[in-house]
Amino acid sequence: MRHALSTRSSMGQTHVGAVSPPMPTSHATMRRAGSAALACALALAIGSGEALASERPGGDLRDTKLLRIEFDNDLFVGSDDAFTAGWSVQVHSRMLDEWKPGLAGWIGRFPTLGDDGDGGRIVRSAWGVTQLISTPQGVTVAAPQPKDFPWAGILGGYVSWSAYDNRRLGALQLYLGCIGPCAYGEQAQEFVHDDLHLGDHPQGWSNQLDNAALVNLNYEYRRKLWSSPGSNGASRFGNDLSVGAQAGLGTFADYAEAWLEYRFGWNVPQGFTKLADPPALGVAVDPVFVAADGPPLIQRAWWPYFSVVARRRSLREFAMTEGGRTVGGGYHQRLASTPGSNQLIVGAHVSNLRLAVHVTYYRYVDDTDVTSSIRSTLNWVNVSFDHRF
Repeated sequence: MRHALSTRSSMGQTHVGAVSPPMPTSHATMRRAGSAALACALALAIGSGEALASERPGGDLRDTKLLRIEFDNDLFVGSDDAFTAGWSVQVHSRMLDEWKPGLAGWIGRFPTLGDDGDGGRIVRSAWGVTQLISTPQGVTVAAPQPKDFPWAGILGGYVSWSAYDNRRLGALQLYLGCIGPCAYGEQAQEFVHDDLHLGDHPQGWSNQLDNAALVNLNYEYRRKLWSSPGSNGASRFGNDLSVGAQAGLGTFADYAEAWLEYRFGWNVPQGFTKLADPPALGVAVDPVFVAADGPPLIQRAWWPYFSVVARRRSLREFAMTEGGRTVGGGYHQRLASTPGSNQLIVGAHVSNLRLAVHVTYYRYVDDTDVTSSIRSTLNWVNVSFDHRF
């Protein structure tokens, strides 16, 4: 994503050459292939969950780690530009009552990241790797398109730390990566488009941004405003409302944002909304809270719940839109403004505790006078798979 951007979340068009619009059959093929892949993944997740439920009758959910695999793409909404694709693999640690000695001396002293000892907030670490790809609208155009989104790939890794309960959450993340050929964005997109036949051959990667190092430090805080009994893990309908804020500083992105998040459905887990922001333009956390006397590890039933997030982001600098030298010796100018400030994020979630599937739609609702100057479509979809082990 975006995986987006704001991500993502995430400028007039000058035609250097004739831009050939994507063939309708290509978009239809991508949508069918994406829908089929999603359906297969859902069936596999549900089948695996039933098998695991029959093998393990119980266990402590707090003692499990979390493996999360995420895919960001805009093919589900019929486009192939701007934040066109992304993925991440994440591992989240067990839910601990206290920071380990090596972290307690510094992370534990950071405001909102302290632990409360036995029975209080849980504390966790997470780490992972992520790749993002950006392209202009004319993916079959070999000539530069200096006033649209650039050809760019970003590859990096991160580590994050979080402390939270069912009322508040604090998180800090350090990201290290690079933009340019070092990110292998060209190879990743050509594999999907050419080898998997999910799009037209991209012809403009000779115009991609050149290599540069990236580093970012992101911080997040959330607070629950109210919740109904059904949002505390009870097997009934419930809802809750929370407020959140986040800021990032570094060569990847300088930004600040605030949002309202509303969750509703059956057996809504304690904690907060699972946002799908790429870890570099967000903080990778698993915001599900489990009390010391929480539910057993295995729950046979799959419970659906939903989330709606209204977010406002101020993005001062972002590596993909800052411009710079290209690998072909040219220069991609900085975009005059970065769209994607106003976002509506809608999620559908289904879980049986050990396994979960999340589908999140990022809709950008910027004013017309901001977004009409670019041809690229910003909206995108994230699909995430969680496995507790």
